[in-house]
Amino acid sequence: MRRVIKRASLSVLVLYLVYVLTAGVFSYAFVPGGGGSPDESLAQAAFLAQGEGPDRAVLVETPHDAFSRRIELIRSADDTLDFCCHTAKAGETVDCLFGEIYLAAERGVKVRILFDAKVGGMSGPRADIPLAMAAHPNIEYREFNPLNPLTPWKWNVVLHDKFLIADGDVAMLGGRNIGDEYFDPPGYSSPVTNDRDVMVLRTGPGDSVIDELTAYMNTLFNHPDTRAVTVPERRRDAAQRRAQQLLDTLAHWRGEYPEYFIPATDALTASVATAKISLISNPVTTDKKEPSLARAAYSALLTGTDVRIQSPYCTANSRTLSALETLSQRGEVRILTNSTASSPNPPAYSNYVTQREKFVATGTRLFEYQSENSIHGKSALVDDRLSIVGSFNLDDRSMFIDTESALVIDSPAFNRLLSAEFDALFHQCAEVGADNRYLPGSAEIQVPWTKRLLMWIVSLFSRPFHFLI
Repeated sequence: MRRVIKRASLSVLVLYLVYVLTAGVFSYAFVPGGGGSPDESLAQAAFLAQGEGPDRAVLVETPHDAFSRRIELIRSADDTLDFCCHTAKAGETVDCLFGEIYLAAERGVKVRILFDAKVGGMSGPRADIPLAMAAHPNIEYREFNPLNPLTPWKWNVVLHDKFLIADGDVAMLGGRNIGDEYFDPPGYSSPVTNDRDVMVLRTGPGDSVIDELTAYMNTLFNHPDTRAVTVPERRRDAAQRRAQQLLDTLAHWRGEYPEYFIPATDALTASVATAKISLISNPVTTDKKEPSLARAAYSALLTGTDVRIQSPYCTANSRTLSALETLSQRGEVRILTNSTASSPNPPAYSNYVTQREKFVATGTRLFEYQSENSIHGKSALVDDRLSIVGSFNLDDRSMFIDTESALVIDSPAFNRLLSAEFDALFHQCAEVGADNRYLPGSAEIQVPWTKRLLMWIVSLFSRPFHFLI
């Protein structure tokens, strides 16, 4: 009997593994599709406008700005506050942000918080933060797409958006998660992850992109695969202790580093006028997606002939290469991404580094950031008018799997600000040639052989599964 039970159990396990591999892995190898290039005239009608629109924009570039602008936005909320984020990394700046959100709830602001359920970072030392938040009567805390062993086709899908909205009048959206590596606080000495956000202020009458972003938050927050965090009675005391710890950490930091909480200038003074800001996003589903955001972004890129793209991760799928080739035939295309030295993500980078020549073969000029710090911003510039800032990477995962969002900004003034940041980053890069090596004269920094070996070893496993990276 034991032998029969053992064989039956093994058979069930094998069948389950086959089910998982088929539904959760191999099904993603065949991406949804639909061809045809976007129509250029439709792209112009969608993203360009005349005159001055209702929204002004602030470029949020430095780590200090990223933290202090978030504090500024949270403190500005009088009625409602939405916070959507992919993941929280290590550091007391995370506690400070949640402490500020808790204080907002204490003064009567209705708060909604949404994190990814699988990689949201709310485990280990941060496991009680969701409880501390959810225990407050003015805070709803939810998690997107929790793991279900019976639906492996949903396992790969994660919430990758990062944005905040206050009172429907101020919003911030970009590529930044939260954590000390993104905010470089006083006393921090580890590698910095350089990122980018845009802050939007509604300052005039008319249809604001903030309304679109609020509607998008509603869709995410109320999705059938979003789960509310509740606080069991036995965890109430732990939740209260954690809330008090957040407030204590915040009070300490505000007392010790008051200037770190204050932007160099207020948001309105730092803002520039825009003609129009458009929200583009992927479908909110928990399975394979039509590449809606990629198509919209491609339409925006087609409005010009000088295209610059920054993405921390790139994969050489056929659709991306075809789009780059078309853009390169129309004008100059430059891509800025991480190098072996700067990349902190071996699976994503190792999948890319062995295929760099495919990008160069499209006519695209490829530049890699040379630093021990990394770049994580996801942006594009089109001529001297359009800018795109969001959460979208130039990879299969952002194209077909994750939830993603970005803002397309019609503003020569904002474009100039972002262009200056691009120029500064390009000056810290080495250009990749057709032979998959840096061009002569490029300022390549030395990389430990152990990291190069790691990238090569990981590439052996990452290449066959590029469609999940």
